[in-house]
Amino acid sequence: MQTDLIFHNAHVLTMDSADHSCQALAVYGNKIVATGGNEAILAMRQERTRLIDCDGKTLMPGIIDSHTHLWEYGILARGVILFGIQDMATLRQRLAEKIKTADAGAWIQGGSWIETQFTERRMPERKDLDPVSPDNPVVLERIFGKSAVNTCALKAAGITRDTPNPDGGYIEKDAYGEPNGILHGSAVLLVRACIPNVFGTDDFGSGVGVRQGEQYESCIKEAIPKYLEYGVTSIVEPGVSPAICRAYQSVRAQGALSLRVSLMPNWHGFTLNQRTDKFDRYIDETGFHSGFGDEWLRLGGLKMAVDGGLTSKTAWLSWPYKGAAEPPKVSARLDLERFEDWVEKAHRAGWSVGIHVMGDLAISRAVDAIYKAYEKLPVKRLHHLIHAYYPTSDSLEKMKKAGIMVSVQPAFIYGEADGYGDLLEEHHREAFLPLKAYRSKGIVTSMSTDTPCAAINPFWGLYSAVTRKGVQGYCLGEAECVSVADALRMMTIEGAKITGESEIKGSLEPGKLADMCLISENIAACAEEDLRDLSVRMTVVDGQVVYEQGHRFE
Repeated sequence: MQTDLIFHNAHVLTMDSADHSCQALAVYGNKIVATGGNEAILAMRQERTRLIDCDGKTLMPGIIDSHTHLWEYGILARGVILFGIQDMATLRQRLAEKIKTADAGAWIQGGSWIETQFTERRMPERKDLDPVSPDNPVVLERIFGKSAVNTCALKAAGITRDTPNPDGGYIEKDAYGEPNGILHGSAVLLVRACIPNVFGTDDFGSGVGVRQGEQYESCIKEAIPKYLEYGVTSIVEPGVSPAICRAYQSVRAQGALSLRVSLMPNWHGFTLNQRTDKFDRYIDETGFHSGFGDEWLRLGGLKMAVDGGLTSKTAWLSWPYKGAAEPPKVSARLDLERFEDWVEKAHRAGWSVGIHVMGDLAISRAVDAIYKAYEKLPVKRLHHLIHAYYPTSDSLEKMKKAGIMVSVQPAFIYGEADGYGDLLEEHHREAFLPLKAYRSKGIVTSMSTDTPCAAINPFWGLYSAVTRKGVQGYCLGEAECVSVADALRMMTIEGAKITGESEIKGSLEPGKLADMCLISENIAACAEEDLRDLSVRMTVVDGQVVYEQGHRFE
């Protein structure tokens, strides 16, 4: 048997059905050809074979991020990533460092922040940004639905005390009636539209601060190496427009797509100002459906959205936030009267749907829509819920029966949990994102990051899935903690099930694609508190080493 790569002296986590581990693994071409003990696998060595001594560290399947916005991360990679910054002084320092390398008057973009990460426990305002950015417009996008901008950006957008609030958003004011630099909802588009060579949205609701044409491709190329550095070998990119689909096709044609991508075209409910009359093209005109493509670039489900976010208080809940007398009044992001018809239409046409839902009422509505479609045509598509913080017992039962899966983001626990004590009553904190409940029902549960809404580092999500702790140590309770082994399955083989590709990837078994990563430690011997400090020594995609710590691949 021929071999190109042999990993030996490793703690190999196969993630197969038996969850067994071994010492060594051999690769030929783009496939795994054997796993087993050191002696047996090393006996397969040939003159050309590269031997990699893993020194007892963990070799595991490549991480599958089942919900992430790679091209948007490409924008932030050029700007200022705020995740992990703990106070306004550090924010200003990072911003000043970026401005030193920027052209005079150039726009500075950034994001991935939430107010509870700062010791000041508030959102950045223009007064925080202006001292280090007097001549550069600055836009820092929160993880959901808000932006912090400086005075230069407000002036560029023509926003004054007299500017009316747009539909679906508002401009926050200070005690003197002046804009304080915080924009909510659709008001963020007022500034986005002013960034040179940027279009706010196309007919399909895409374009969050992105240049047209080749710049889409540039953002994708900028982001890919960052994902590989974290051992991510496959992603699901939700909410893409035709223009972004074309950009991915172009990157693939150039030979620059070095991880695997499943694209989810945006559909009903994706943005505030989308042209819903255009969306049925995906079903009525193209003739394509979920699964079209190959193992590198393919179509996944149609991205839909029902409600908003928890910390922005736009989740559709049946109960009130802490200190409130009534449940929040929120508007659905799509026409609920047509929702079930849209889901059924997709289901019958061979499309899966992935639906953004957070609150219990939104989850129930989405589950019922999929379940009714399944009852009428009892074929299990790859339908899944996204986020799904508060499922009811009825929803869990229907999900199990209809094979509805879920893509969850424990990374939000890491980034947001420290502020949940002020937001949620104790029993709602403990019930938040019930990973154990999903797993105990046998529901396919895939872990993802939702980057740039949370950090790109998948090990922070692993840490929070196991400990239920935020970055500052606040714990949401231990009832829904999962084991390290279970969380790792959620990062690998369960992600392959979300896209219907578990026969070719997601585990280290002979005959499967050679996608894997070598971790900095033996995870089995790693203390829970050290999980978030894990890093990746090497990433292999399709049998090729695409990232190696200390070496830059072009």
